[in-house]
Amino acid sequence: MSGRGILGVVTAMVVLSACGATAGRSATYALGHTPELSDLTDATWVAHSVSNRGVVAGSVIRLTFTADTVTADAGCNTLTGAASIDKHEMVVSALAATRKACDPALQAQDRWLAAFLAARPRIERQGDELWLSRRAEVVHLTS
Repeated sequence: MSGRGILGVVTAMVVLSACGATAGRSATYALGHTPELSDLTDATWVAHSVSNRGVVAGSVIRLTFTADTVTADAGCNTLTGAASIDKHEMVVSALAATRKACDPALQAQDRWLAAFLAARPRIERQGDELWLSRRAEVVHLTS
C-alpha cells in the first residue's frame, strides 16, 4: 500500500473513532453543527424529550434565544440569563428566575433546568432540531 493509501486509512480510522466519542447522543446525529445563538432567535424551542429524566406530566420546557441571552420556561418560573457559545458548549451565566409558588415537581424541574443550563451543555443543531447534552442527559428540542 502506498504512503497516501496508508494515510487515507489512518485518517478514516481517526474520523470514525471521533464519531463514537460524542457524549450523550447517538452517532446517528453526526450531521448536527454547533450553531451561533443568533441562528436560534427565530423560534421557540420546545423539548420533546429529556433522557434519564423525562418532563413533568402536563408541563413543557421551552427555550428562546436572543443574540446574547437565553430564556427558559419549564412549567413554573421563567429563567433568563446571559448566554454565549464557546466551542461546542452553551455558556449561561447570571441566570435569574421569577419566584412563583408551584407544584413541588415543577419547582424541582426548574431547579434541574437551571443547573443543567449552567453546566455548559454541548449544543448541536440540525435543521429544526436542537440538542443540549451534558454527560448522559440529553434535551431534544424542536422549533
